[in-house]
Amino acid sequence: MQNSPSTRRLAEALAAIAGDEQARARDALRAAGDDGALLAQALLDLLDEDGARTAYDRPAAFEAFIRGGDNLPLYRATSAALARLYDTLPAASLLDLGCGDGMALIPALQGARRAPRHLDLVEPSPALLGHASEALRSIHLPLEHLLAWPISAQDFAASLRAEQQWDLAQSTFALQSLPPAERRQTLRRLRPHVRQLALVEFDVPVLEPGSARYFASLAQRYERALAAYARDAELVAGGFLAPMLLGQLRQASRPSNWEQPVQAWLEELREAGFATVRTEALYDYSWSPAVLMLFE
Repeated sequence: MQNSPSTRRLAEALAAIAGDEQARARDALRAAGDDGALLAQALLDLLDEDGARTAYDRPAAFEAFIRGGDNLPLYRATSAALARLYDTLPAASLLDLGCGDGMALIPALQGARRAPRHLDLVEPSPALLGHASEALRSIHLPLEHLLAWPISAQDFAASLRAEQQWDLAQSTFALQSLPPAERRQTLRRLRPHVRQLALVEFDVPVLEPGSARYFASLAQRYERALAAYARDAELVAGGFLAPMLLGQLRQASRPSNWEQPVQAWLEELREAGFATVRTEALYDYSWSPAVLMLFE
């Protein structure tokens, strides 16, 4: 798949989409599809809808994405690292920003010897938050406090009162979905309320946006990720990966992802008032390596 004819065609299509060359993009996508590009048809369909959907509009597609393919070993590694963190800190109270359906959080709590007993979950998707809350209540963890907040991390941080404090805040693959200016403001607002902060994000390559290498990297990484899905490939492609990719490419489409290299994360957190404690490589994911970053 690396630099295959299908990914080269797909890269041409991505460059055309970014340049708002609709006819060229469609021709390249059809050619990429004929060559076997898995994402081509989903992007064609999305272009026909004028790119109105974002990556998180279809919870079923997101859940299929994170519960299949290369995400299974990724989340096992993430949950194991979080469980070790709970045991070594320890943390009596935990704030999870962008918890999703609890796929990283719940196994971490189950695997820890000294799991936090006071939990606050922040997740803007009511469907995902409902799944996480129901799962936590069904597995009989010794929780003393569980509160679910169906709002964005931005709104949550803006509403914090001085007495709201947590030993640990965590966010797994979620802060990349916040626009950079809003994310920086959210982190600054959060700083007085948490003793430590654990982030898990991808260490994406440093590439010049709009360059040929940039589009080739996107095509290869998206195709590599989608290749790990079988019967759910169409759902994952159309409902999650294609909208996410289109959001990265088109100014006219509302972006839904602002990932960055680990060094940029460390600098962003430093500017928000956090000091880096350590970083830990977790898993060599098909998209980019996943890294745990701990701050205080």
